Amino acid sequence: MQFGFARAYCGLLTWALLIGAPRADASLMTFTSRTAFEGATTGLTTVDFEGIVPTDSAQAFPNPDGLTVEGLRFRTGGTGPLGSGDVTVYGAALAEQSAVLNTGTGAILVWGPPNQPGTAYLDVLLPPGSTAFATDIWAQQPFVTTVRVVVNSGEATENFDIATVDRPTASFFGVTSDANVILLVRLTIPSGQVGVILDNASVGMADGSTDPVPEPGTLALLCAGSTGLTLLRRRKM
Repeated sequence: MQFGFARAYCGLLTWALLIGAPRADASLMTFTSRTAFEGATTGLTTVDFEGIVPTDSAQAFPNPDGLTVEGLRFRTGGTGPLGSGDVTVYGAALAEQSAVLNTGTGAILVWGPPNQPGTAYLDVLLPPGSTAFATDIWAQQPFVTTVRVVVNSGEATENFDIATVDRPTASFFGVTSDANVILLVRLTIPSGQVGVILDNASVGMADGSTDPVPEPGTLALLCAGSTGLTLLRRRKM
C-alpha cells in the first residue's frame, strides 16, 4: 500500500511541476520606454561608461576580450573586408567635439565595422541568470536608420528592428523574458551605416521571473529514488 501511495505521489508531483515549468516557447517582451521597462524589472544595474577613460580621450577594446563592465561584455564578431572592428569608449569631452558622436549624455560606447558591407556585429553578453536588458541607441551616420537587434534567450532567437531618430533623442530598446535567461543581444547595421552608439546599458531581472524547475528526467530520478526508499522501508518492516 505504501508503494502504491509513493507511485501516486510521484505522479502528482511530476504533473504539478511540469504544469508550472517554464515553457519552451517562453516569450520575449520589448519596450520602447525606459520608464515602462524599469516598471517591469527588478535589480537593475546600469552601465553609463563614465570613468572608464579620461573625459578628453578614447580607448579601443579589441577582440577577443572586448570590454567587460558590471558583468556585461561588449565585443564584436563576424566578417568584413577589414574585420569586425573594435568597441571604443569615448569620454564625454571628446564625444562632444564630434557632430557624429555627440549624444549629450556624456561617455559613450561606439562601434562601427570598418569598410562596410560585411556580416559584422556587436554582441552584448549578459551575466548568468539575466532576464532583462535595455540600452539607449543612436546611429552614427546617417542619424536615421534601422538597427537590427537579435535576442538569444537560450530556447529561441528573435529579431527586432529599431528605428533610430535624429539627435539628440535616443532610441530605447528594452527586452524581458518571462522565463528563460537572455544570453546575448546582437546588433547589426545596414550597409552604408557608419556605426552605432550605446549608452545606459541596463541588465537585471524581469519582475516575476521564476527560478528554473527540474527537467522531466530529473523528476523521474527523484521519484525513482523516493519509490526505492519506500520499498526498502517495507522490506525492513
